Formats: sequence, structure tokens, C-alpha cells
Amino acid sequence: MGGYEYCWKNFLSAQSMKAIDALRREFRCLLKDIGLVDSNTANCNLWSSDVNLIRAVICYGLYPGICSVVHNEKSFSLKTMEDGQVLLYSNSVNARETRIPYPWLLFNEKVKVNSVFLRDSTAVSDAVVLLFGGNLLKGDADGHLKMLGGYLEFFMEPAVADLYQCVRRELDDLIQRKLLFPMMSIHVYDGLISAVRLLISIDTCEGRFVFGRRVFKPSKSTVMATSHPASISRTESGPGGDNSKSQLQTLLTRAGYAAPSYKTKQLKNNQFRATVEFNGMQIMGQPCSNKKSAEKDAAAEALQWLMGGKQSGSEYISHMSKLLKKSKKDHN
Repeated sequence: MGGYEYCWKNFLSAQSMKAIDALRREFRCLLKDIGLVDSNTANCNLWSSDVNLIRAVICYGLYPGICSVVHNEKSFSLKTMEDGQVLLYSNSVNARETRIPYPWLLFNEKVKVNSVFLRDSTAVSDAVVLLFGGNLLKGDADGHLKMLGGYLEFFMEPAVADLYQCVRRELDDLIQRKLLFPMMSIHVYDGLISAVRLLISIDTCEGRFVFGRRVFKPSKSTVMATSHPASISRTESGPGGDNSKSQLQTLLTRAGYAAPSYKTKQLKNNQFRATVEFNGMQIMGQPCSNKKSAEKDAAAEALQWLMGGKQSGSEYISHMSKLLKKSKKDHN
């Protein structure tokens, strides 16, 4: 009676819950038959409270059913490789959200009516996709990684890219060995598993490795505390042009993209904050004392993200332009 009462109070179907429990028991019996789990249920639930790891397992099962999450000020949009812009099914839990604080959404099913709708979706971070998604390939430059034939691209420091590739290779090897030898103990891989859990837990889910994300800046004290590398001039002269706006325009136009545009708003404290837009991407700068400085700051923020905080000299701008131009050709 207690179970039925709980379902009634929480708007759950007791019959559906029984069906889910029966499936869970069936799956466990199958795993036990092939030797992947033993009779000790405590061992099976050792990391059942690790939400990041649960998302990773879901990613491993649902990939390549993946779409990108593109945020705007009040809502978000979703895009898949095959269908372009898609929507969440109205009965989906995620459809109730005005913002999904992750760069990617895995899904189990697509339904086409007037538009394409996604069902059974789970949001995941860059680290989860990199470690539990499809084949991870090296891109055209150091720190550039690709998946799904180049549809998914990640840009990061070369050392970070090497780290992800190394951990991914060892993780794939562990999974293959466990499938071939189900009775094999994984305790000797505790170090690797700890590294994987650490990488997916420290990812702040902002999509920091993805070209084309939208950056939402924290406000007040957090923004003021943010420090920026001195290598990228935020308001003064620098390589590639007179200032960060010129450098950003040089970078994009050389790569074959349209020149960036700027939107500036006056804040209540009489300061100005600008947003730079290019290639469907919007990046917001910090508050500044005047409109001109705000636009330069937004451009510098975009440069810092595109270049990963690296040196913004003319040679590096040319290098990044070639990389973005190659990326544009691959997507056309």
C-alpha cells in the first residue's frame, strides 16, 4: 500500500513503475549471466549517486544521438547534424526548462510531425562527450579534436587535448578488455577510473571547448574578479589592427566569415556592456565606462576564447584564420 500511496501523491503510474522495475531486474540477470556483475548488489550501486558518471553512461549508450544547445537571453535552441534546428517533445521534462546549462543534449528518439521533436533527452558536458562519445580524431592543428566526421569540433590547449586523447584510449581499452574477459577485476584500473570521474566532475558545462557557443557572463563581483591575459589588448593597439575589434575582424574575414557586429546596452550604473555577434555566435564583454570601450572589450573576450588565451600576434591570427577557414569548408 505504501508504494501505491507514494505514486498517487507524486503523480506517478504504479503500473509503469512496476514495468520499469521488471526491466531493471531483467537487465541485471542478463549482465549476471555473462559475468559482468555478481550477486553482490552493493558493488553494482557503488557510484549510483555520481550524477556526472550517470550522464556519461547515458552518453555512451545514446551517442551519436546528440544535438548542440545554443542559448539566447531568454531561451535556447537545439540543432542536430541531420535536421538542423529541432525541438523538444512537449511532454519531455527538459521542455519545461527555459535554460539548459550544458552545451550538448543526448536523445533517444526523434519524432517528425511539422517539425522534428526529440524525446528522452539528457544534457551532458564537453568532457562527457569527449570521453564517452564516438571516435575522437585529431584535427588540423594542435589542440583541435573532431568527432562525427568533423561535425563536432573542440578547441583547447594542446596539452589538454593530449590528456583527453590519452585517457580516452585507456578507457576504451578497459571497456574492450572487460567485455572480452567479463570476470576481470577492474581494481587495477582504479587510477584511470578516478581520472575519468575527476575530468567529468570539474567540467563547468559552459562548452568552453566548442567554437560557436554563447557565453553568459556572471554579474557583479564575479565579473570584476575575472582576470584576462595581457597578451590580448582589450582597448589599446595590438597586432592585427589598431585594437581588439580590428584583430577580431581580421581573424574572421581571413577565414571567410562575415565581419562581426556589435550590440551595446547602457546599464543602470551608467556603464555600457556590448555583445559581439558572428557566425551565429554571441559573446558578451564586461561593463565599461563608454560604448567604444565596451565594444573593444567584447571583441577581446571573443579573441581570448577563440585563441584559448594564447598570444594574439599576426602569425597566430593567420594560423587561426586558416583553421577556421578549413572548418567552414568542412561544414559547407
